[in-house]
Amino acid sequence: MMLYQMDKISTPCAACKYLRRKCTKDCVFAPYFPTTKQENYEAVHKVFGASHVATLINDLHPLKREFAMNSLAWEARVRVKDPVYGCTAIIRRLQSQLKDSEEQLAIAKNELASYGTVPTFVPPPPMMYQQMHNNPMTISEYTPNNGGFLTGQQLHDEAQRFVSTQSAQVQQTQETQTQHNEIDRD
Repeated sequence: MMLYQMDKISTPCAACKYLRRKCTKDCVFAPYFPTTKQENYEAVHKVFGASHVATLINDLHPLKREFAMNSLAWEARVRVKDPVYGCTAIIRRLQSQLKDSEEQLAIAKNELASYGTVPTFVPPPPMMYQQMHNNPMTISEYTPNNGGFLTGQQLHDEAQRFVSTQSAQVQQTQETQTQHNEIDRD
């Protein structure tokens, strides 16, 4: 009887509470679905099922489990809200926003080209979070917790820097041409 008391956890995790069973220290759900995340577990259970989630947890590397459970919880909550499209609706909306942004960028580049300034800065392809943390050459200000991509504010700041650099170069070119024209007239 004493051994059983030691294996028992004082407050059951969300999974054990939902399934109405005693939560032990070996419970696979306890680290990822504490009592405070009852809604997350209910959505995951409804969409994926307890046995599938337990199998998934056991099959994953321990360092990947928390991220996987957070992802499953998010996907399950979205699926409960929108049973037909689930996270696909969000992905489509984001793809549409990306397409619109790319079109706006093309328009801006064409406008800059019409002023005689062609952007020479070509950004490298976006780096993934893992690449940024394993790359010693990465600038620390561009490594926020957003998957390794630049934030909207950082993109705005970079665009402002580019525009100011380009306008300074154009102004310098115009001043040089004016000086050459004055010398030619004399």
